[in-house]
Amino acid sequence: MLTKPAGTTIPILPCKSIDEQLAFYQALGFELTYRQAKPNLYACVRHRIAELHFFVLKQLDPANTYSMCYVSVPDVDTVYNEFCENLKKAYQKIPSKGFPRLTKLNNLSEDRRFNLIDPAGNRLLIGQKHASVKPDHPASDVKMPSSRFTKAFDAAYRLAYAKNEPVEAARVLDLGLKNTEDAAVEARFKAYVLRADIAFTMDDMELAKKFFNNAVQLKLTDQTLVGDAIERLDELKVSLDS
Repeated sequence: MLTKPAGTTIPILPCKSIDEQLAFYQALGFELTYRQAKPNLYACVRHRIAELHFFVLKQLDPANTYSMCYVSVPDVDTVYNEFCENLKKAYQKIPSKGFPRLTKLNNLSEDRRFNLIDPAGNRLLIGQKHASVKPDHPASDVKMPSSRFTKAFDAAYRLAYAKNEPVEAARVLDLGLKNTEDAAVEARFKAYVLRADIAFTMDDMELAKKFFNNAVQLKLTDQTLVGDAIERLDELKVSLDS
């Protein structure tokens, strides 16, 4: 029988600049608890959800960083909203591209989560396990007769929001969108919204607007099946109009 761990795990993550790293985490609401200048640069921050330590790796390339950790929280929406508000105060916006950035909240099969990517490219997956056995999974609430389309959508959704790999997500979803003939209108709506969001993440505004318009032009028969996608579409409209 598995027992709850009695110890505490503290990630020690690399960064190129201690100053840049600390400025970002303090903007989020983390507290600086320790800073060392010699014999090597080292610092610690703490928030109610986690304690993180940083060391300097000057040759670090944020685009090729593989450091990550999962942070399980009981109130992911509260944490997300707190981080968003703090970032708005610090940067007048929520960074959604490049380094650092904050992804949107998403429901996956195992949890509800968002990704926090810091200036060094380290990724914190911050999530809350679903209370129910059957979560509001993005694809499970809409019938998709085309199995190839279903698999492509599910894979692209996970690549885009769980793994934060928009290029691969776009490739997979583009293949899936070639098999939409028998798919329900709500399924196509979700796919168009997802593709628009991926394009926006990749700074392809023209393509984002194209799929945004594709989604808007669809006549939904039951909007209750696509609540999350409608919210995402509203967010995209604001971003694309700004």
